[in-house]
Amino acid sequence: RFAAYFFNASGNTWVSMTDKDADGIYEVNIPVGYKAGENVIFCRMNPSTTANNWTNKWDQTIDLTIPTDGKNLFTVNEGEWNNANGVWSTK
Repeated sequence: RFAAYFFNASGNTWVSMTDKDADGIYEVNIPVGYKAGENVIFCRMNPSTTANNWTNKWDQTIDLTIPTDGKNLFTVNEGEWNNANGVWSTK
């Protein structure tokens, strides 16, 4: 399972990610109070738990900035897991 951790100067929040259309791409909506240009970390979570928190995190991306140019798909670099980097593109 996957989750996204959003954070800005006002606070932080966890949001579960889902693959609603079974295309292999996990999706998340930016929660109210957060916007493009602010921060997100994508995490691979322990599947035997339901709570999104740092204790249940297996791996994570580096600290990322939500793009302001309309890109909405982040792909982790192949072979990278913890502190992974990647590429933003458009789905």
